[in-house]
Amino acid sequence: MKNIVLIIFLLLGTFAYSESEYDKNIVVLNQTRNDKVKSVFKELMKYYEDEDEDGFFSLVSEDRFLQDYMLFQQAIEKDFRTYEILDFDYWLDKITNDGIKRYLYVKWEKRYEYIDGTKELTKRGYSRFLFDEINGKYKLIELAGNTLWGDSLSEWKEEIPHISGEIQEIQKTQEDNGLPDLVVTNLTCTEGNTAHITFNLKNIGTSATNTGSIEWSANHVGGSVDTSNSGTYDFDLAPNETSPQIVWDDIDNYYCSGTTIIVTVDPGNDIEESNEDNNKVSISPSSGPAIAGP
Repeated sequence: MKNIVLIIFLLLGTFAYSESEYDKNIVVLNQTRNDKVKSVFKELMKYYEDEDEDGFFSLVSEDRFLQDYMLFQQAIEKDFRTYEILDFDYWLDKITNDGIKRYLYVKWEKRYEYIDGTKELTKRGYSRFLFDEINGKYKLIELAGNTLWGDSLSEWKEEIPHISGEIQEIQKTQEDNGLPDLVVTNLTCTEGNTAHITFNLKNIGTSATNTGSIEWSANHVGGSVDTSNSGTYDFDLAPNETSPQIVWDDIDNYYCSGTTIIVTVDPGNDIEESNEDNNKVSISPSSGPAIAGP
């Protein structure tokens, strides 16, 4: 009887050891897949910075790409024709898996200038990239929240829900024509008892506003109640000057997620500016506090 008990104990110990080794192998396999995805993303970044279109699209699956492959290709080609990359910073936030597929979330900042030398821009954003393993090699098959690659692309909002961290574009320099240029910066929405919306106004032009006041308007669309607000910043803004934080506590709508917040500076175009097309900023957070702007 003792011998039988001993044999059973030994068998159970063998099974437990095998299960432990199996779990370890799964962990190692997942780590290996994650490392492959990180490596492919870094290769894509390198090809993009080098304006190597063939290299870049060798890592994008034409057959499995879930969006418009030709549109994506045209957008990349336009990037290379239109501007020169000055600097990239990116931070790999997290990787989640869907079987073999991997979602890679990336925070990034891109500085570039137009080839004709008219202006230099900075973009910041938070994007999600989906990779699938094809013949042992991971390739890109989907983008969301993206203008990291393909600046002329709109966000893929019709096919993929918004993710937190919309893109905020700020013009840093432009042709010196002696005019102010107003933009909205640091637009955020924080949920609580009310939707707490904050933003700043900034003059990125080469002269002061010299009007004594600057109007703004805000809209909160898509929640249980659509709301709007407007106000006036009762001071001038010198070149490169930013206003104090402006706060709108939206008492009629408690939510940030599932809505769109739009803020416009000088909505009536009462102030002559060097660029009248960059006065509006919007965010569409999908969950939690939304953060946009520099």
